Amino acid sequence: MSSQIVSAIQIAYDPAADPALKRQAFDYVNQLRQEPSAWQPCLSLSTQLPRQPPVIRIFSLETVNNALQAGLVDEQGLKLVKEQLLSYLQKCYGPMSQSQDETPDSGIMVNKLAQTITYLFSASYGSGWESCFDDLLALTVSPSGSRDNYPGIIFYLTVLNSVHDEIGDILLSRSPAELERANTLKDLIRDRDVRKIAQSWQDILTQWRTTNDAIAELCLKAVGKWISWVDISFVVNQHMLELLFQQLERAQKLDLRDGEEKARDAAIDVFTETVAKKMPAADKVNMIGFLNLEIVVSQLVACPPLSDSRASNYDVDLAETVAKLVNTTVLDIAKVLETENQSSQTWTKAEQLLASFLPHLLRFFSDIFDEVCSTVLAAMNDVLSFLRRRGQGEAASAQRAAMLLPILKAIFSKMRYDDTADWGQEDEQTDEAEFQELRKRLANLQSVIAGADEQLYIEAISSLVHETFERVRIEGTQLNWRDLDLALHEVFLMGELAVKGGGLYQKNKPNSAAAEKLIRMMLEMVQSGKSV
Repeated sequence: MSSQIVSAIQIAYDPAADPALKRQAFDYVNQLRQEPSAWQPCLSLSTQLPRQPPVIRIFSLETVNNALQAGLVDEQGLKLVKEQLLSYLQKCYGPMSQSQDETPDSGIMVNKLAQTITYLFSASYGSGWESCFDDLLALTVSPSGSRDNYPGIIFYLTVLNSVHDEIGDILLSRSPAELERANTLKDLIRDRDVRKIAQSWQDILTQWRTTNDAIAELCLKAVGKWISWVDISFVVNQHMLELLFQQLERAQKLDLRDGEEKARDAAIDVFTETVAKKMPAADKVNMIGFLNLEIVVSQLVACPPLSDSRASNYDVDLAETVAKLVNTTVLDIAKVLETENQSSQTWTKAEQLLASFLPHLLRFFSDIFDEVCSTVLAAMNDVLSFLRRRGQGEAASAQRAAMLLPILKAIFSKMRYDDTADWGQEDEQTDEAEFQELRKRLANLQSVIAGADEQLYIEAISSLVHETFERVRIEGTQLNWRDLDLALHEVFLMGELAVKGGGLYQKNKPNSAAAEKLIRMMLEMVQSGKSV
């Protein structure tokens, strides 16, 4: 049967094969996929040495995977799958694998094998394969006893990432039964193996932190994923933090290798996922302080790849990664401020953290790249919502204004067309549409500021518009059209505020402060003497 399977797969996926034969071959392989016992010959084909061609092995592993997922493999069959897979892994990935004549598996094959191991884990870790992680960890150790067997480490880390995706990814939709099974498996891992897994992260990062970027990245990705559902102490401890900070040092260099950039960004993501972990408000605030996140972000913001957003070496991907960390941190700070009692020590600490992170939030909100700005819009919205609901009193009002005004000025800056934008260019229609969508989101933020402090809002817009029309009178056609467009757009937004107040006039007098300022701005526009 194995020879028939091999022949059929080769014909089915051979572009030069006779069409009639291809149809027959496809009919056969499609029928094979429905056969409950087809996983057995396919398992042998996928682990056979010398290896079958990749197309044969991938099809065979998919057949095994489907059987494992569908529950078609009984207890004895699971034992057989485990034995054959482990035998293959020990020969091709274990400590003696480098002495084999076989070439290493491709990345695609590594991922496919890791997927099969993950489905086997899901089916039998609860009963039958309790030694799963011990068996996988054994692949990572060289004959000398060090955790430095490259093929085994790559495979082990790939499986760790795959296991999380299978049972820990909260974005994955699961049925109640699947959710219950995932939670059971997570509980079993916490009871049995999480300590040795966490220790392996430290061992691997210590051994490979600067000598192999691919291993560092894979390991950091696993840490970032698993921290969402394991004890936080496995990451927030002195040794692990030292290893993470060593990875962040890569940000201080320019012209990194592609692999170095990925490892650096993965380390930042670990901090982001750690901050995002659910915990009581007091613990969250204390953890942000313990991690020195404000200092971490300050150093990242000042690093050479981020120091000048208009420089040719500006790293937009890094900016988005750090912006995500800032966004996550500020979202949690705002949540604490919304839910905790203002008289509590936790609330006071959170307020201090907000003040220290506001410059970083503004930094990324003001970034010339809209994708970076968009990354922190959620946090900015929550901060503004908090300030709008802030308590009354002169002290609260002064503190609120001190935060709102720089935010509003940053919004003005983002509302302005970029200096690289040209008016009415057809080849920039997509960019124009994206910018207008951003303007809508920014307008929503402005309206929140208006609700928090209408007087500040009105005065800020009035000042911007007045200064622009003064420049129109002085500079005339030399004025940058982008500045004039911004002023007119803000006049329009002021009009929206005035209309909400019931129109411009009531009994021949301005109906509100917004209406009064709008009338003055329109008069200034007319008096500027230019066609705008």
